[in-house]
Amino acid sequence: MRTLILLLAFTSLGCDIQLTMPTPVVTTPTAPGNVTVTNTTTVTVDRSDTEATPTPSGSGSPPSPPIGGALPLPAYGEGVARDYAAAHPSQVTHSCQLTDGEAAWAFLDGLIGVLSQRDARWGYLCKDANCLTHARDVVAYRASAGDTGIWIVDVLGNHCPAPGDSPTQVRWGVLPFETVRRWSGHR
Repeated sequence: MRTLILLLAFTSLGCDIQLTMPTPVVTTPTAPGNVTVTNTTTVTVDRSDTEATPTPSGSGSPPSPPIGGALPLPAYGEGVARDYAAAHPSQVTHSCQLTDGEAAWAFLDGLIGVLSQRDARWGYLCKDANCLTHARDVVAYRASAGDTGIWIVDVLGNHCPAPGDSPTQVRWGVLPFETVRRWSGHR
């Protein structure tokens, strides 16, 4: 593996920068026709004297995004979603707004409520420019300072199944980072 490491120390600024650029890695397909190619670039910057301290979990206050960047998707999200679904199986079963109406929002509202207790950046994906319509089966994590720059996670697989289809199930399908689509903390 080729590795290029560049380490610069600016003692007066208190910054350490490390760049690591390994060669591409090809992994075994996970499904027919799918091949994962990874070309990783790691950048480590220590700006402890200039960045905000992350908020402790459980406070409900959002952490501050890095200057000019975005926060990563929190690792605890999938576990929280699966635990919530296990505790509320009827909400998952009756989560299709087309057949169950307003009551079908109970699963998404409840899940976002639980996630928001840990970090207020969890919310809904806006489906229109005015944020009057929300996605019915995904959650959004606001990773930047504004209301755009979000992670979108599909949390309900086979949402609104047709007769004879497998039932709706909880899932954790992370979509690519969105820089334009909007987020809302409420619907």
